[in-house]
Amino acid sequence: MGIDLGFDRIVRDLSGARWILSQLTEDDTAATSIHRYFRRIVWNESGFADRCIMLLVLPLMPILIIALTVVFTALNGYAIKKRTGKGIVRQAYEQIGVACRFAILPPWYYIFELHDDDKRLRANEYLNRFETKAGLYLFLRNNNGGLPVPAERTTQCIRDKTLFMVHCRKNGVTAAPILWIIKNKEIIPVDWDKSGFPEFDLFIKPLNGQGGRGTIRWDYLEDGQFLCNDGSRANGSQVLEILRQNSEHTAYIVQPRLINHPEIVDLACGALATVRVMSCRNETGDYEVTNAVFRMKRYADVIVDNYHAGGIAANVDIETGVLGAGTRGGWGVVTDGWYEEHPLSHTAIPQRKLPCWDTMIDFVQDAHNRLFPDQVVIGWDVALLENGPCLIEANKAPDLDIIQRAQKGPLGNERLGKLLAFNLQRTIETKYAH
Repeated sequence: MGIDLGFDRIVRDLSGARWILSQLTEDDTAATSIHRYFRRIVWNESGFADRCIMLLVLPLMPILIIALTVVFTALNGYAIKKRTGKGIVRQAYEQIGVACRFAILPPWYYIFELHDDDKRLRANEYLNRFETKAGLYLFLRNNNGGLPVPAERTTQCIRDKTLFMVHCRKNGVTAAPILWIIKNKEIIPVDWDKSGFPEFDLFIKPLNGQGGRGTIRWDYLEDGQFLCNDGSRANGSQVLEILRQNSEHTAYIVQPRLINHPEIVDLACGALATVRVMSCRNETGDYEVTNAVFRMKRYADVIVDNYHAGGIAANVDIETGVLGAGTRGGWGVVTDGWYEEHPLSHTAIPQRKLPCWDTMIDFVQDAHNRLFPDQVVIGWDVALLENGPCLIEANKAPDLDIIQRAQKGPLGNERLGKLLAFNLQRTIETKYAH
């Protein structure tokens, strides 16, 4: 895998997960199998330098656990004590315990609500972010889940937003259009081939951006004038010139602003609310939707629904499309708990049914089969519009924290965990058969 000093790799090594998870008792469950596959894959797929790093940072593990315990107890402890009655010292003791037994570090003690005694009993069933994003996803992707690896891979079409849109069009999958690509002070038309400037709202995001950072919205007023979310005004030509000048440092894609289905605009609160949908290759080679959460913006001055930008997520029942309670909790700060109603619109969240849900399930499963059949697992961002589902993005290494938090329980022994364990077992058997 080579040396990777990204966030998840650093957390993985400093947590001591490779060594802690090797001590787990074998119980034939999918979650334990995934943990064991992880430690084996991380070691076998690492070079000499990677292995040395894992060994060298191991003595730092106790320092990291204690430091994180102090920081995140300070951030969350009093709020959790007020909500649950559990004392500060007890919370700190439990954080150290789950870190040493299951490699679940203090931020995730709060994200997964392991201060709840019943949830903590299932700590082994949670899938750590660093397990999936810093090991298992890449292993499955590189080896196509144990099936023959095709000569032409689709990974680049996931990374590149322009290629992604073209790939969707080519395969007949509805996706958000792109009007222009603007980079290196060059304006490149994509879907806009008309004279003049569009007279509708625009949504702009960095070409290589993540997490909703750097997004801009220009709302159309009248007479060719636009209002930016920062309060400035400009006409169409000026908007393009502003973006062209800024593109020397940041490349942009310009898209029409999409509006949610009328049945859920009260939950969207002026930003595009999306569904994060997980799909995974199953035992028969088909692609199956296993989990979903509905994401909404939380603050009036925010223009995206991203969970790690302060957004709210609500679990979606896969069978019915019905929402659970909303929650925050990105990055381990969980002081405000759960939402029975949206704090901006004061609309009830639980028991709301999302529109065209059965269509959305079929849409995602069909998209996985048509677009990315060589990808074992995908996290999809789908907008539910008046005319049906529309694909916004696909994520080749989707974060599972948001799902496990929103559904109030672990994924390791549920359907997604079982499918991951199945695909990992087949991949390992195929790769290491000789």
